[in-house]
Amino acid sequence: MMILRWFAAQWLVSVVLILYLWAGWAAPERTVRALQSGGSLLLSVALLIAAVMGLVGLIQIWISRDAVARLLGKEGGVKALLLAALCGTLLIGPPYIIFPLLMTVRKHGARWAVITIVLAAYAVKLPMIPLEVGFLGWPFSLGRSFLTLLFAIPTGLLVERLMGDSPDHEYLDHGPGSV
Repeated sequence: MMILRWFAAQWLVSVVLILYLWAGWAAPERTVRALQSGGSLLLSVALLIAAVMGLVGLIQIWISRDAVARLLGKEGGVKALLLAALCGTLLIGPPYIIFPLLMTVRKHGARWAVITIVLAAYAVKLPMIPLEVGFLGWPFSLGRSFLTLLFAIPTGLLVERLMGDSPDHEYLDHGPGSV
């Protein structure tokens, strides 16, 4: 029974495991190459993931819940939402860095709207705009960026309303490693 609960809680790992078992049965040599490729990728990002987890730990210890709640919680008001949009556009890096950081900030008192706005604005990535302009042109780049940021705050407020006032543990305790 406990194994079934683990598989249900770790549904993505379970699906990948089942797919690898099926692939191993269907094409063993290709499955070995896939495992080697996946293992190589895991090793290449392992140090980065460890660094992110260390940074998350530092944030949890160094930044007080009161400060996060004051700046990014309900007390922060419109300034918190605008700060979230700015921070989202400045963030660079892959999602496996951003998501743990945002989870930590949320656990420290940031509003759901702030988390959503950061993720929406993260699609803009100010440092990447010159590259986007080079490939897709100014009109597209500016239009996409403007519309993304324009709808980020209403989307954040809508998500916050949908999430309601339920305790965080309902949403935040089902990540990797939880059973």
